[in-house]
Amino acid sequence: MTNSDEIKNIVYPISAQLAQFELELKKIIDEKDNFFNEDINKFIFCEPKRLRPIFVFLFSNILKINNFDFVLNIALALEIIHSATLVHDDVIDEEDYRRGDLTFYKKYNSKIALLEGDYLLSLALGVLSKTNTEIIKIFCDRIKDTILGEIFQNQNKNKILDKKSYIDKTFNKTGSLFFAGLESLFSLKTIEENQKKYLRSFLKNYTIAFQIKNDTDNFYQNNTDFKNGNYTLAVIYYFLDNKNSILSDINDLSKITKKDLEKYIEKSRDDIKKYLNSAIDDLEKLDESIYKKSLIELSKYTLRS
Repeated sequence: MTNSDEIKNIVYPISAQLAQFELELKKIIDEKDNFFNEDINKFIFCEPKRLRPIFVFLFSNILKINNFDFVLNIALALEIIHSATLVHDDVIDEEDYRRGDLTFYKKYNSKIALLEGDYLLSLALGVLSKTNTEIIKIFCDRIKDTILGEIFQNQNKNKILDKKSYIDKTFNKTGSLFFAGLESLFSLKTIEENQKKYLRSFLKNYTIAFQIKNDTDNFYQNNTDFKNGNYTLAVIYYFLDNKNSILSDINDLSKITKKDLEKYIEKSRDDIKKYLNSAIDDLEKLDESIYKKSLIELSKYTLRS
């Protein structure tokens, strides 16, 4: 059973909403005028996790928001923008593979990849035009935060950040788009302040843990973060522990082996557990529902070691 199948089983209470989402997404993506339509379809529909729209649908049910058309458009815009950022990220990071296939960057070139990412953004703008100015403003602000996080990362390549700077960057890069969905839902009805507080806190803790997990997974897969000079939490911990003895070797990181970093990767995994526990503690303060239960199980599943 694939990860996407496991996730579908966990979030069965929103299966009808997800089915409608996939139908609408197919209509939007299936644009015959795009020369690369076949590649775009393969990229969008190759069993991705769909975490961002899933969170939107679970949140909307927890908050008892009845305006499904708006909720659906928020979820669609979020997923398409996320996909666009992946296409652009692959150019920045010079990635060869994404979702089990060659990236647009590798299969064609950086120019085509950038244009295809921009094309996806244009589709997302079309979806957002069906919402309202408040939601559009929320998305604009959060996309800006995402881009600033990416700029910060690229401006600090080959530098060892302090832990706070790493966490802030991590939240901007990963959490901002998730927050675009949540804050857009908040705009659709009057929400109790405690609910807002607990859901915001949950989402911040979850997205930080989610990115730390991606970073640790990357280390054991292709290790492109390390090779590209984007030093993640395990490397930061390593330097904090060995600062005096290896300060002169900062520009010669090839001396650091995977074995050197193993215990610091475990320390990073401890952080994932801490953020996950905090996220679940936030959710436990909300009223019981099948959607809350699914959100808790989904969080545990996607952040498992």
